[in-house]
Amino acid sequence: MQKMIKQNYKYLWLAVVFIFIQVYILNQVMFNGYINPYFYIMLIICLPQLTPKWFLLVFAFLLGFFIDLFEGTIGFHSTAAVLMAFVKPTIEKIVIPKNTISGEQDLFLQKLGFKMFAVYAFLLILTHHTILFLLAHFELASFANIFVKIVLSSTITLTIILICQFFFFKSDTR
Repeated sequence: MQKMIKQNYKYLWLAVVFIFIQVYILNQVMFNGYINPYFYIMLIICLPQLTPKWFLLVFAFLLGFFIDLFEGTIGFHSTAAVLMAFVKPTIEKIVIPKNTISGEQDLFLQKLGFKMFAVYAFLLILTHHTILFLLAHFELASFANIFVKIVLSSTITLTIILICQFFFFKSDTR
């Protein structure tokens, strides 16, 4: 349990770095108004399965809140991040078979394998982006545009997360 508490605090420090990257680098990138990569959600995706629910939801809210604060949005990111955190345990149960990894381990690509991590991450990313873009841009007349934006942004976000997982997050065999 002590190890889990230390592990969760590690994510609080990483949040500062990820928010900085999101706000000062990735928010400046927008391709034709359709692709918005949201890298900060990788922190929620990688939290261990045994992370206390209260920490998961509060952490997701704070991440989204600070992104909302810097972007000047009115709760879109915090709402999407909290909903993503809320469905995370269910998606874990569906995608990650029991005894694949210890519940205390971070959910990294190197531990889950490419296919399992990609499916798991994409479902969470799709959940986040669907809520975010529906809240931010919902109009029945532009539903096709929103759908394209959700799919393209989700795909690019997954690609960025996979690249980051390959290069920066090494497997810990403990």
